[in-house]
Amino acid sequence: MTARRLAHAVHGSGPDALVLLHGFLGSGRNLGLVARALAARDRSRRFVTMDLAGHGESPPLPPGADLAALGRDVLETAASLGLAGPFALAGHSLGGRVALAAALAAPGAVGEVVLIDVAPGPLAGRDPAADVALQALLAAPADAADRASVRAGLVAAGVPAATAEWLLMNLARQGERYAWRIDRAALAALRARTDGTDLWPAVEGTPGAAPARARVRVVRGARSGYVTAEDVRRLEAAGAPVQTIPGAGHWVHADRPAELVDALLARPERQTR
Repeated sequence: MTARRLAHAVHGSGPDALVLLHGFLGSGRNLGLVARALAARDRSRRFVTMDLAGHGESPPLPPGADLAALGRDVLETAASLGLAGPFALAGHSLGGRVALAAALAAPGAVGEVVLIDVAPGPLAGRDPAADVALQALLAAPADAADRASVRAGLVAAGVPAATAEWLLMNLARQGERYAWRIDRAALAALRARTDGTDLWPAVEGTPGAAPARARVRVVRGARSGYVTAEDVRRLEAAGAPVQTIPGAGHWVHADRPAELVDALLARPERQTR
């Protein structure tokens, strides 16, 4: 598949770069507050938020898109921006998995990957609430006269009010109506296709080979189940430090943005196996 240039925003103008990737059904705007706070505190780097393919203002998903395809788009966009490698990637949830796929594809271009509340292994069953939200989104009408009616339908389907408001960021005014700016079916197919992907080789290496690998570290929310105790043991055994932020759930950037900024600015040494 051919890589495409993604919609993006750049904060700061330093020579080094950290690219921030959002989660499933989100957009770069979700991490805009964090990116601006990072740029205000670290003038040595540029902080770039990107809309993943099929999300926000970026091109739609190509048929059969997988994590590798999304990673290639990130790498192509970084190259088009002249980001000097090796640069860093920090990704929340799906964004973290795309970052690992990009690191596997171009280990020389990616120097560090920060996983924000996601583990490298398959995700099936980690977040039942996300399954409810996706099904409610798929069942929502294609368009509506107002946002309030769509919000009411999502909440009635069991989606928490805060999550419903977040999903409505994907609803845009078109003439006298509001319509989804995302291809909901294509995104659901992407999730079904990629949730089972095993990305541990990006952290542990491939048996029989010793390629250069990006440094990997994890920032997780204490109230989230996305990164389990077993994941922590395996990550740390592979030399990938894990930091837990008290009081944060899966949406670390929304629950504890200041603590996440502190964690992203820290540059811990890679652990020795």
